[in-house]
Amino acid sequence: LTMASHSIRKKLLAGVAGLAIGLGAASANAALLGVSSILISNAGVPDGWLQVAEFEAYELGTGTNVALAATASAPDSWNGFSTPDKAIDGNTDGNFFNQSVFHEGNPRTGDTLTITLAAVTDLSGFAIYGRTDCCSARDVYNIDFLDAAGATLFSATDVDATAGSDHVARFQFPSQQVPAPGVLALFGLGALLLGARTALRRARLSA
Repeated sequence: LTMASHSIRKKLLAGVAGLAIGLGAASANAALLGVSSILISNAGVPDGWLQVAEFEAYELGTGTNVALAATASAPDSWNGFSTPDKAIDGNTDGNFFNQSVFHEGNPRTGDTLTITLAAVTDLSGFAIYGRTDCCSARDVYNIDFLDAAGATLFSATDVDATAGSDHVARFQFPSQQVPAPGVLALFGLGALLLGARTALRRARLSA
């Protein structure tokens, strides 16, 4: 081989290694990216009341529950002890009478509990806790994750928090929610190989 073709081979190997690292990083970062707010509604069973004991949103990489620093709002609440902030106060007790559950004021109105994060955040997953002292069959939720422009990034439907003694549903975002740099990298690898093949042919002809 000439010095030129040897140099080209070295660059090709380096490029392939870099693309492989990029592909690995993409799969390792499986998460939901750029979340600004979260909308929680009752999934329609059995009577339409929306009640949430606690919602947790886990930051990618750190695992921090960023919902603790968020703000929560809803059109109404049952009383002054079941306001929206009860859903993000860190208390997973689930007992309405312990003043630890958000409970809407009117049923069958399609109310939504809105959780607005303090900053746009990449999330790895979430957990939602239902009520434990009564009426836990209501604790099936539809949850929408929105970006800063209000566009829906991901929707989780029929999230069931009725089972077990702690009435919690946990969810890990699937890898397909990450934009597809891996696919782009494969196209880049193909282009790199074609370019290297052409460069090697030219190097041989000029040798």
